Amino acid sequence: MNEYLVDRKYRNLLFKCLDHPPQFIGTHKNPRWQMDCPICGAWRSQLVWIDQRNTYKFVCPSNSRRNCGLHAEFPVLLKVWNPALYLQFVQEREDEGTVGAGFNCPRVADIAPQRRSRRQLKWRKCQVPDQVNEPSDDGS
Repeated sequence: MNEYLVDRKYRNLLFKCLDHPPQFIGTHKNPRWQMDCPICGAWRSQLVWIDQRNTYKFVCPSNSRRNCGLHAEFPVLLKVWNPALYLQFVQEREDEGTVGAGFNCPRVADIAPQRRSRRQLKWRKCQVPDQVNEPSDDGS
């Protein structure tokens, strides 16, 4: 298991914000936590280590219509749960060098691209032009 240090930091932040502390039900080689869903509060949601992707996957049970049923990797869980914290997470992952192609986290520039033009559109450009009288085919 090769968990990124930033992922561990934000996983622990998530655990501190839960109403009930998560219960470790996995092994050292295959960690797994059972916890309440931070989005909908559903019981028996799990955070499971996915070795092939080098990240955790969050699984909210979908056995009730009240549950959100979210199945997402850890960065997406952060994005849904707390967008401001997600931006900090992405910035720290970028500083660590674990973003972009080959990783499960986008670059900061890909999340919030800069606007190309800061000038405002003039009102006259937004109006529909008057209809132009076109000559008819009968020559009149």
